[in-house]
Amino acid sequence: MEQLNTPKELLINDSEMIVSSTDRKGNITYANDVFCKFSGYSRAELISQPHNILRHEDMPKSVFYLLWKRALNGEVISAFVKNKAKNGDYYWVKAYIKPIIKDGEITQITSYRKPINNFAKEYMTNLYKAILDYEKTHTIEESMKFVEVYLDDRGLTYDQFVDRLSLGKGVDIVHKINAFKYKNAHIIFKAHILTEIKNKNLDVKVNDCKSCEFGKRLIELENEQFAKTKEWENLVKHHSHVHDALQNYVNKARAGATQSELDDAVKEVNSDTALIFENLTNLIDNYKG
Repeated sequence: MEQLNTPKELLINDSEMIVSSTDRKGNITYANDVFCKFSGYSRAELISQPHNILRHEDMPKSVFYLLWKRALNGEVISAFVKNKAKNGDYYWVKAYIKPIIKDGEITQITSYRKPINNFAKEYMTNLYKAILDYEKTHTIEESMKFVEVYLDDRGLTYDQFVDRLSLGKGVDIVHKINAFKYKNAHIIFKAHILTEIKNKNLDVKVNDCKSCEFGKRLIELENEQFAKTKEWENLVKHHSHVHDALQNYVNKARAGATQSELDDAVKEVNSDTALIFENLTNLIDNYKG
């Protein structure tokens, strides 16, 4: 009985780059040696063939719809793509797709493809499965809407989504908590307290850590799965310390502390503030849900 070969993954080295070009209709006009190597086709077999000769059945149609729509609109776009070699093997790439424009017209589209990290590969494998399932009962346009909603739910544009995964950064909780917004709020709050003390307003009030906007948001999210991580535990701890340290600064000022003592109190505030957002950034970037 003849045994079927199981397709295996072909791994591209960081030093290698697959390069190919097509005309506006998607027919291959150029293929470099690395492309021939991984596709398993000779250059003669590739030239004039439609680029979808490499399309793997695990790739959603809506992804290619998006790529071609933007490329033919003159836009540069990147995407994670699983390609199928001539013998059935497969390889994952991050494709950087650039339309070539001459005299105001797109004459060809060139794709530069490099390896992707394991996190992006695992994430996109699962996402593409979900999109493929959706495509079975929906049109391409409806599937595109599915992708748009998926990205909107994460507070990311398509390009931001690809960029974060390319760097091995998480994408599922970016929208849950706006690190930039709350970091700025704490910097402004600290500046307000220091200014009031400088102006001899010793009655200035330091809010409790649970009553500031960031503290309220932390309470709202405390039942989330990511709130069980060490990074979350640390940022909650340091957030509490920041408010305690600011109150300590005000108390020292009221007690007539020296400028050196006040400066030491401010250093403590700055240190804990930095640790809050270091832990928050690490959580957002590294949480794999």
